Amino acid sequence: MWRSRMFWRLFGTFSILLLAAIGLLGLVVIGRVEKYFLNQLENSLRSKAVLLREAVRGRTKDQAPLLQKQVTALRPEIAARITLLARDGRVLADSAEDPERMENHADRPEVREARRAGFGSATRYSTTLSQSMMYVALPTGTENEGVAFVRVAVSIDSIQDQLAWLRSVVWTTAVSTGFAALILAFWLARHIIQPLQELTGSAERIAEGNYGHKVYAAGRDEVATLARTFNHMSERLDSQFAQLAEDRHQLQMILGGMVEGVVALDADQRILFANERAEELLGFRIQANSGRKYWEVIRQRGLQEVVKRALAESDPYEEELHWNGPATKSLTVHAARLPGSPPQGAVLVLHDTSELRRLERVRQEFVANASHELKTPLSVIKACVETLLDGAMDDPAHRVPFLEKIEAQANRLHALVLDLLSLARIESGMEALEIEPVPLRSVVTSCLERHRARAESKSLILEAVPPVAAAENHEHLAAWADEEAVAQILDNLVDNAVKYTPEKGRIWVRWRAETDRVCLEVEDTGIGIPDHDLPRIFERFYRVDRARSRELGGTGLGLSIVKHLVQAMHGSIQAASRLGQGTTFSVWLPRASVS
Repeated sequence: MWRSRMFWRLFGTFSILLLAAIGLLGLVVIGRVEKYFLNQLENSLRSKAVLLREAVRGRTKDQAPLLQKQVTALRPEIAARITLLARDGRVLADSAEDPERMENHADRPEVREARRAGFGSATRYSTTLSQSMMYVALPTGTENEGVAFVRVAVSIDSIQDQLAWLRSVVWTTAVSTGFAALILAFWLARHIIQPLQELTGSAERIAEGNYGHKVYAAGRDEVATLARTFNHMSERLDSQFAQLAEDRHQLQMILGGMVEGVVALDADQRILFANERAEELLGFRIQANSGRKYWEVIRQRGLQEVVKRALAESDPYEEELHWNGPATKSLTVHAARLPGSPPQGAVLVLHDTSELRRLERVRQEFVANASHELKTPLSVIKACVETLLDGAMDDPAHRVPFLEKIEAQANRLHALVLDLLSLARIESGMEALEIEPVPLRSVVTSCLERHRARAESKSLILEAVPPVAAAENHEHLAAWADEEAVAQILDNLVDNAVKYTPEKGRIWVRWRAETDRVCLEVEDTGIGIPDHDLPRIFERFYRVDRARSRELGGTGLGLSIVKHLVQAMHGSIQAASRLGQGTTFSVWLPRASVS
């Protein structure tokens, strides 16, 4: 409050007005009272002068001694100084002084005024009596050389003393009243300013976001009405901003949970808003780039053209864009101009179609690969049948090899169809898996026995490697999985190891425990896999060496089936290889205990 300029203006204005009014009133009262006393004294002296004039009328200047005695005798009765003057101003008699020693009074103000107007009065300091006096003079109307003017005077010291006392009383009262007026002005200014300051402070708090702040409002004056109105406004603002905040939060939650990216731009292509999905798709952060031009943040010419077209056209616009970055992306962009004239901006909705396009490419590749894999054995079967029909079936020497080829290709087709059906069931979740503890030692032993004959035909060594840690009882180490699925996984991995390991090679099958998981490893000393092929070996129909794979009878679906079976049992698989030195496949499955 002490720093409030309005307070000091109000307090100063009230103080000046009140003090001026009190001072002016004191001056008026003192002046009027002083004038009243002097008028009363003047009237009293005039009455005495009239009586004295009648008493001395007709006296001549030769009767000066008699006149002196007469005025001396009248003084106690009149209670005033009496002076009789001749027409030339010479003093004929005086009740307070020797006339002979007195100077001529013709130039006295009251005498001059009496000669001119028939009555004269004056108040001045008397050098003869050494005190302030009031003089009243009247002409006697005598034409001879007698008394021409009668003057009556009285001391006004007592009146001055009374007036001084009155001034003291009036000014003391004025000072007291002025002090009370200052207190009143202070209280009044404070009473007006304090609610306004509270309103100002509350308005600042509201401007800072502290909605709902209230001001104490007492009384029924305009300031109190303003305070109550302000409180009502504050409540409404608090309610409305709370609703807006809730709506904004809900909108952010909705936009944040969308799989589509949303970007809002103004008419100058500045970024106003972007949800998390848009930041992820376009690779920028809205906190660091809010308010910047769109083309400064995202350097994709296709998107810039979409924005320009959206701002220029009233109808929504859609386009699919592709660009290469850290990862190839495909985006379908829906752009619409915000309403208004001129347009207020545009909204972009970004839908990531990268996975859709990838799946479409996978589908196309699958159809092409499946068609190719089916076409090759069918072509051989058709050629053999045509040859037999052309006469070869009548030739025992050639008939048997052609029939053997037909049988081999039919088996290949049968294996391919079975793998396709198995893969389809696993991917669709239709493969019924019975999850139970599966002892790893027994499933590994059974797998190696099934493949031992083929391995020995190539002089390969198959070896089971149990856990080496003393704390691990490999007899009871088990995976929480489906036993047939684990056997199928091992069969595929060991079969591949046997196929791609040269003669006199070696194949190890290991198993061990890792905290809450178990690990199965199939390692060989085969031809290995190039580094650039490793990420794709679990894809359907993908072969590192297509000619060699077909020669060895592979369908190209084995590793894909292995991957999907492992994932269906909540496990993971990884491959490591060095070209020309061998390959290791590691499978992790949930761990179970066998009592």
